Amino acid sequence: MLKKRWMIASLVLIGVLLFWMRGWIGQAAGQLLWGMLTAVAALPAARWLEKRMPAGAAAALSLFALAAGAAALMMLLVPPLITQAKELSALLPALRAKTETALQYAHNWMEGHNLRLNPGMQNAVLLKSQEVLTTAASSLALRLGNAAGNLSKWFLTPVLAFYFLRDRLQIGQWLKSLLPLAYREPAVWVVREVRRETAGYLRGQLLVSAAVGAATAVGLLLCGIPSWLALGALMGVLEMIPYLGPVAGSTAVALFALPYGAERTLWALAVVLLVQQLEGSLLSPRLVSGATRLHPLTVVLCVMIGGAAAGVMGVLFSVPLALCVRAVFRVVSLLRVERQRI
Repeated sequence: MLKKRWMIASLVLIGVLLFWMRGWIGQAAGQLLWGMLTAVAALPAARWLEKRMPAGAAAALSLFALAAGAAALMMLLVPPLITQAKELSALLPALRAKTETALQYAHNWMEGHNLRLNPGMQNAVLLKSQEVLTTAASSLALRLGNAAGNLSKWFLTPVLAFYFLRDRLQIGQWLKSLLPLAYREPAVWVVREVRRETAGYLRGQLLVSAAVGAATAVGLLLCGIPSWLALGALMGVLEMIPYLGPVAGSTAVALFALPYGAERTLWALAVVLLVQQLEGSLLSPRLVSGATRLHPLTVVLCVMIGGAAAGVMGVLFSVPLALCVRAVFRVVSLLRVERQRI
């Protein structure tokens, strides 16, 4: 009885400590997550280099190449992105006026066809549209500025990624040794399936998003849209959200192209539609493995649940988490079939 009370008291104490340290634990988990993602990004180069040099040198060289490429891209893209995001913010008054004119035209059309809209609903739509337009571009500029200013916060990321790359086999063996002997082989099988699906999906999705963003930016530049780089970057980021992201990106491009005239807006929409057709018929089938495909309804539900649970990060990681769950269930079902055969 006394032993049971001590166990309950210890569990309560551990729970209280974890709750008290939740902020530090969250920061540490974030650091580990970014280190793991960086290691995954550098893993193909590290594997190729390990055939020609020691593992430590291969890990360091692959991370250096990745960091050099990322630094070059940031030096080239971040300053004009911040400038163009501020330019988009300056367009908000004109865009708000055009939105009010369009809403008034729609209201008059409905009145002319004896379709009356509730005044309260009309005001709510107008206020919501103004709120979205007011915060969209300014939020983008603020986030870009914060991302550029807080890079020093993640200085541990390359250090963690280096050890993840160099000692990944030893880390795997250590984690495997923590499990009971009967669960080791199933656990290894689960980890392999999860890695196969999620790594392929994330790498392919990042490549697709980069290609869509670059193609959209070039197309908008040819259309004469001054904020072509910011809108292309926005389209590339939203491309990472399945199904819903491209729709939101297309809407944003159309809205921010409106102040430049109807002709440029139509050309901008044509560019977005063309890029989306190329993405659906050419890029995604080649870059994202067909084995990672989920039913569209499942993807939409995952995005909705992830967004409600964890905001933007939940939206981005909801599909990979669903792939992990699917891999676990697949391995469990296959193990069950094997045991029945025995």
